Amino acid sequence: MPLPLRLSLRILDRPPPPDAAPGLLARQVWQGGATDLSTRRMIAHPPRWLIIAEHEFGQAVLKTGDAIKEWELDQILPGRQVSPSGAGGVILVSMDVDPDREEEFNDWYHTEHIPHLSRVPGVILARRFRAISGGPRYVALYHVETTDVYATPAWMVANETPWMLRMRRYQRNRTYFMFCALVEGRH
Repeated sequence: MPLPLRLSLRILDRPPPPDAAPGLLARQVWQGGATDLSTRRMIAHPPRWLIIAEHEFGQAVLKTGDAIKEWELDQILPGRQVSPSGAGGVILVSMDVDPDREEEFNDWYHTEHIPHLSRVPGVILARRFRAISGGPRYVALYHVETTDVYATPAWMVANETPWMLRMRRYQRNRTYFMFCALVEGRH
């Protein structure tokens, strides 16, 4: 069985330094902010930057220093799929789960939640990860055409099933961020 794809995620409060980690499979930089859960839109101030660096198991990890949040992650769904090119945005959701509900939580996420959100128009790729370091323990990344997909009726229907609403009771330390692709030459 192949080893999982590893991901380094960093959320910064200023533009990141130039790429200083050779040998990565991919590195993407995004700009955005926290998510307003009432409007389902990005809170652009204060601005935040996301670095996604993908690498093989055992490679050196990306170091940026002074990250607001940072994780080293193993991809657990869908296998070794790397970040797509051409996405207009990334939605990042992280959470911890009550240990006595973790098995059901993972079953729900794998069999219902990711498949439902993957079918929402505008979602390019949905992936989930387990933290090796950093927290919360679970991270989901949704590469999307635009972060506006988060406010669509299709997303809300996929995100409000009875099983999902029940599982939400066992989640804590949830974070929500939205990021847009950087325009070349602009930071």
